[in-house]
Amino acid sequence: MELLSVTKNTVQLLRESIITGEFMPGQKLNEIEISSRFGISRPPLREAFRVLENEKLVQSIPRKGCFVTEVSIQECRQIFEVREMIEGYVIKLLKAKNIRKLPNAESALVLASGFWKSSADQHEKETRINPFPDFHIALVNSSGNHWVTHFFNSIASNLARYQFMCTYVPGVPDQAHEEHKQILDFIKRGDYDLANEFIKCHITSMLRYIEQVLSQKTWTANGVV
Repeated sequence: MELLSVTKNTVQLLRESIITGEFMPGQKLNEIEISSRFGISRPPLREAFRVLENEKLVQSIPRKGCFVTEVSIQECRQIFEVREMIEGYVIKLLKAKNIRKLPNAESALVLASGFWKSSADQHEKETRINPFPDFHIALVNSSGNHWVTHFFNSIASNLARYQFMCTYVPGVPDQAHEEHKQILDFIKRGDYDLANEFIKCHITSMLRYIEQVLSQKTWTANGVV
């Protein structure tokens, strides 16, 4: 039980470090250094690597070690295609069930708004994962279809990784907040078709921001050039 708990905590620490770019794309993950840094033994660390490899955040290469997976515009587009497919289907499920109240999604949006209005300085915010992805997780969960949730969770970590890249582009947080609010308003009114169209526009606009970031920077194991 203790090993499982340590592994779970290690997975979360490593996942956040990869999403926020503390561990860069292509970087080799040194077991000795990470074990010392997190104060854990190597068995739970190796198990954490296996979990993250299933999430495609890391890649294990025989006789070379474990590396953070690379990022690319093509990979990002494919993830966003899957995201659009899943979230669009979720809206259709909500329509079929006439679900209009999404309290968890509303709470996630309130938390996201509070995050951006908090007194934390910019550097502190930029090292933390913003809460906006939680809105989409809550939206998907509201469908009541555990398989849809499972499929979305399979891309959630990599999706959050790309989302993080555009989080601090000027104007993006405010735009994202307003678009999330509009999606909720459409659903509340039962305008599911409009909600579906709007969520597609939202996903497309966020993808464009991320593509700009990726095209302007070279991501390497030594940092961003």
